[in-house]
Amino acid sequence: MIELLGLNHKTAPIEVRGKFVFCEEDIKRFVPMLKEQGILGAVILSTCNRTEIYVEIDTHGQGHPHSQETGHGHPHENGHEHSNENGHPHNHTTSGFDLFTDTLFKYRNVDKELSSHFYRKSHGDVVRHLFHVVSGLDSMAFGEYQIVGQVKDAFNISEKNNLLSPVLNRLFLKAFEAGKKIRTNTNINKGAVSISYAAVDLANKKLENLKEQPALLIGAGQTSELTIQNLITKGCSQFTIVNRTFEHAVEVAAKYNAKAEEYNKLEELLLVNNIVITSTASKKPLITKAMVEDVMKLRNNKDLFFVDLSVPRNVAKDVDEVENVHVYDIDDLHNIIDENVEKRRGEVSAAEEIIEELVLDFANWIHSRNLIPTFQSICKYFHGISKPEIEGYIKNQKEIDDPKATQFAEQITNKLIHAMINNVKTLTDNGRKQDKIQLVNQLFNQN
Repeated sequence: MIELLGLNHKTAPIEVRGKFVFCEEDIKRFVPMLKEQGILGAVILSTCNRTEIYVEIDTHGQGHPHSQETGHGHPHENGHEHSNENGHPHNHTTSGFDLFTDTLFKYRNVDKELSSHFYRKSHGDVVRHLFHVVSGLDSMAFGEYQIVGQVKDAFNISEKNNLLSPVLNRLFLKAFEAGKKIRTNTNINKGAVSISYAAVDLANKKLENLKEQPALLIGAGQTSELTIQNLITKGCSQFTIVNRTFEHAVEVAAKYNAKAEEYNKLEELLLVNNIVITSTASKKPLITKAMVEDVMKLRNNKDLFFVDLSVPRNVAKDVDEVENVHVYDIDDLHNIIDENVEKRRGEVSAAEEIIEELVLDFANWIHSRNLIPTFQSICKYFHGISKPEIEGYIKNQKEIDDPKATQFAEQITNKLIHAMINNVKTLTDNGRKQDKIQLVNQLFNQN
């Protein structure tokens, strides 16, 4: 059974999202804790706008809470969302989800009251939700493409560290197929904005003569590169990049004719740059109120503009209290993004059709897995009959081509097996009808 526990920009503010950010080392420590609770595999997607934990649970585990639940939870069925994406919990939960949540909250050492910000999905709702996420339909920046790379990174981390299960592997590969098909066959990403685009657009609206303003970028990852590209589009040419790993700053700066500086010069650089855009994975603020107060005295209180694209915050919340300092975080970008979204709302229905088609494909695959033991029994049964028969026949013949006789017997047996398998698929609705599967298993039971 596949399940999802998550929160995003629609259900939780930055302060809450920041408490559940996972880096690769976190994932390597946390997922084994889940496996002790009966998890077969997990993928953790952690971005500035969401943390989502996708798991496959062993529903047949002895003593595990999920082993007490009824049904097998296939993706074509309606899932059970124990809270919606507005963060409002529904009245019923399962012991499995409670255990899942308890493990997460103990790992993060946070108050259980924050659970109201999480949504919980099971079965087909997990599949449908992931397909929406990869397609950009669930992004703050509707239709944006950066999420594809982020989901692939999450998938690759689990794959590299042997944290995937076969079902999760298939699920995520199907999700990438969904994202590609939607972007190829609809205009969902036509004119789509990214978070970095919205940040630069906000700066352009708040500052006069943006192209003449020197900009400091803290961080040298993909978001910083996208931000530079958008600044260049607006006519900007004065960039400085700082990063804890100086070599990364140098590498990015070389691509865009920018300057790279050592991280220990950060406070000095705040004196000479009017725009500061941050996007790092730091778990603590890099810019503090005291630091900015000192800088502003030396700047003669000249306006200083921060756009913080990081979760948790890189710029401490109280920095905004300093006179002539303007701080905007990722949640402040909603209005700019919403203006762009309305232009492409008409593409949603076409995308939804593709998603439902691929959800059904995945459901068919999941159900067909129920038949694997049955098919193995059928093969064993027919080969168990044919092998001794052909061996006895060959033994009693004086002149016979043994290999050809064996091959001929195998061909007949395989044709019978193939016909039987097709009939079983039809009888069981490709694995959906458990009672029919049990009936077939009884027919070919060799015990």
